[in-house]
Amino acid sequence: MARALQSWVVAPAAAGFIALPAIAGIISLTVSAPARADLTGVAEAGVGYSDNIGRVPANETDETIGTLGVELTWAERSRRIRGDADIDLSYFEYMDNTYDSEVLGTANGTLGLAIVPETLQWVFQDSFGQAQSDPFAPSTPETRENLNYFSTGPDLTVRLGSTGFGRLFGRWSTTAYERSPLDADRTTGGVAFGRRASPRSEVSLNAVTESVDFDQAINTDFDRDSVYVGWNLDASRTVIDAQVGYTWLQRDGADQTGNALVNVVVTRDLTASSVLALTLGTQLGDAGDSLRTELQGGVVGGGGSQITATADPFENRVVSLEWRYLRGRNGFSLGASWNKDDYETQRQLNRKRMAYTASLTRQLATTLDFELLGTLEHEDFDTLTVDADELRMQALLNWRAWRTMGIRLSAERYDRDTSNGTGEYEENRVFLTLAYYWGAADATRR
Repeated sequence: MARALQSWVVAPAAAGFIALPAIAGIISLTVSAPARADLTGVAEAGVGYSDNIGRVPANETDETIGTLGVELTWAERSRRIRGDADIDLSYFEYMDNTYDSEVLGTANGTLGLAIVPETLQWVFQDSFGQAQSDPFAPSTPETRENLNYFSTGPDLTVRLGSTGFGRLFGRWSTTAYERSPLDADRTTGGVAFGRRASPRSEVSLNAVTESVDFDQAINTDFDRDSVYVGWNLDASRTVIDAQVGYTWLQRDGADQTGNALVNVVVTRDLTASSVLALTLGTQLGDAGDSLRTELQGGVVGGGGSQITATADPFENRVVSLEWRYLRGRNGFSLGASWNKDDYETQRQLNRKRMAYTASLTRQLATTLDFELLGTLEHEDFDTLTVDADELRMQALLNWRAWRTMGIRLSAERYDRDTSNGTGEYEENRVFLTLAYYWGAADATRR
């Protein structure tokens, strides 16, 4: 559930990419696919225990945790509707009252409603996750807060000849923080002209303009304009999604700055059982964009709350490589990523991160699965003499004792070391939950 996703993200997690590539993918949605709807869901209820809930180096406090959780994956393709949702959320009740109850995890969804099929549609998007108010401290209920990004607006697509097309889109978006005074509204508009040489290949020239207005005057509003060339290829074994261009950033009362816009994601099927994914990028973005891109995929991440709650835009550079293998009862993955964040004014937040991830899955029996996950992350702040190493490990045993119900046992280990001793801790957690499966999930063991 979300407790694992918060700390064990082996899936992609780019902590700085702006939303332009995501927008480009959304406005290229088609609604001519055959009607299809898929739903997989798991609900959990149980209890957990932590031997250091405050994540402090000494005088640890243990805690009993009551938990409710839901995992949901939904996809629908029809002439009028195209939608996707991926939800992993947990409600934690701290039964010894160390902290107030909280909701942890992520939720990301997109819904496109075709007003005129293949021509005009209205899009809704929502992304929910957590941000870290203090990037120098361990992630606890005191240092993290919920963050939500909602966006809606129309897409208009017209054909230009037999292979050409034009797109025009607009978005109104809002970013809402649980506690920090960083809420903001943004308006975005864009235009694209391109050519679809085949159903699997597309080249386009894109221009996007965006204005971000914060609710609180203590934050500095900014405008962002981007021009880039997009290339999408879906070959038999290789998928390429690339955007290359330039971004201009204009903050109120400051000189205009600019930076290259590069986002290249290449996925290659090495064999029928293994996949290699490569990501390269450099872009100007902010915390709200980071949430959306993290949930939509991009690079291998180290897990945990990588998004810093701040209104300051920043440049993110990333290189990521991940290998995944799945055959029969066995699955493996290995990943590594390098991230660098350079902020416009809050230079104390500048940092570099290296993350190494690994996972192992094994179907021990028809109704019994085992999963082992590990992440090692090194974080170095440029302007401060502080660097941190954090090791996170999890073992998960899933017993499908009945067709629609099962029992899950999870053991987790956290270990953080820092160069100055601040923020160090060790923590062990264990959870035992009863799970209920429905939809496609309830048929997997029949």
